[in-house]
Amino acid sequence: MKRLFIIPVLFLSTSVFAGIYTNDNFKPYIGADFGLNIADYTTNTELNQNFVSATINAGARIGRNFGAELFFSHSATNDVQYLMDYESLDHEIYYQAFGFDIFGYYKISKEFDFFTTFGVANYKIFNKFDYISPTTEQSKKITENEVSTRIGIGLMYTFFGDDASMLIQYQYTPLNNEWIKSMSEFLIGARYIF
Repeated sequence: MKRLFIIPVLFLSTSVFAGIYTNDNFKPYIGADFGLNIADYTTNTELNQNFVSATINAGARIGRNFGAELFFSHSATNDVQYLMDYESLDHEIYYQAFGFDIFGYYKISKEFDFFTTFGVANYKIFNKFDYISPTTEQSKKITENEVSTRIGIGLMYTFFGDDASMLIQYQYTPLNNEWIKSMSEFLIGARYIF
């Protein structure tokens, strides 16, 4: 008797989930972004304001006007060295970020979508200081975590067949960190749609 009950349940559940990937209302994807990020520092510094970053992401477009995405981002290191007569101070800074974004899509044409994003991210900021003098050599590393919201806008082009897309995007993140007040991110990316 139990077998007769379990067989229809298994059949119905697998048939429901088997149709997810062929349904136009749910399109999962993976992607990568390359970014130029401009930091607004809290103090006057000779550190470069421009960070180069790489991002990997996975998400899904749900219906025509909605989507959600998880991401992980890593920046290159910015470095500045202060040289005195017999001393030097080397300062390095970089960050890692992970979080999620919610997308709202607005159809412009068959291939083009304008979109807006709202998300929450954890930015882990790494600062390393090396001080060298004739008598001492010291090294200090400070790591800070900042959880922040982020908003963005962008434009997406979907290739014929709906298998891939390209996008350009701007995101603003108010970090309010000890070193970085806010971050403006300009991204170009690609998505592969399953």
